Amino acid sequence: MKRKKINTLIISDIHLGTEVSRADRVMEIINRYKFKKLILLGDIFDDLDFENMPDHHWNLISLFRRVSQKAEVVWVEGNHDKGLSKVMAAMFGIQVYKTYTWNYHYKKCLAIHGHQFDRFLINEPVLSFLASQIYLFIQKHDFKDFRMSRWIKKKSKGWLRISKKVARSAILYGRVRGADNVFCGHTHRAIHLKRKGINYYNSGCWTQLPSSYITLSHGVIKIHRVK
Repeated sequence: MKRKKINTLIISDIHLGTEVSRADRVMEIINRYKFKKLILLGDIFDDLDFENMPDHHWNLISLFRRVSQKAEVVWVEGNHDKGLSKVMAAMFGIQVYKTYTWNYHYKKCLAIHGHQFDRFLINEPVLSFLASQIYLFIQKHDFKDFRMSRWIKKKSKGWLRISKKVARSAILYGRVRGADNVFCGHTHRAIHLKRKGINYYNSGCWTQLPSSYITLSHGVIKIHRVK
């Protein structure tokens, strides 16, 4: 199959190592395009435990390495893969950033995972950790289609109204940094907002249905959803 040419592909929140990660579908998307830049916008891994990681998750990691030999691969560190991304950078030569900026079609773009704007995560680290452990337990004992895990994750993000809070703070941060376009992950909700001349995009995740990613091509920025 002929690959579609684009400038940039942005993917976040794959959470490799978890039961709900759709790593196989991510591979299909990456292989669908021919791009100059791949931005891994945080939480590519879920934690430091590689012992029980499925083979197809390792296959995706190998694909990142092959892609890095042909295109620029940028890793923006998320809260789940903090520290781990440095190890991957040493292994694969992928540059790791906390905040990444670049120019696209004469516009300044800024990519940051978004957990920096999550006040609950910052102010309640113990509760956040406990909630994460409970969620992982539910994943391991869920139905085959992970309906409970996905429902809980969706409701928890909505209950905290995290998506709007992160967007509002990210736009303000982008304004201070002189950005025209701001890209985040973390909230697991793909959205596009425009406030006071700044475009905010969230790349969603690969643990929920539908999953999502972002492309930059011919001056157009687009969110794609995948069932």
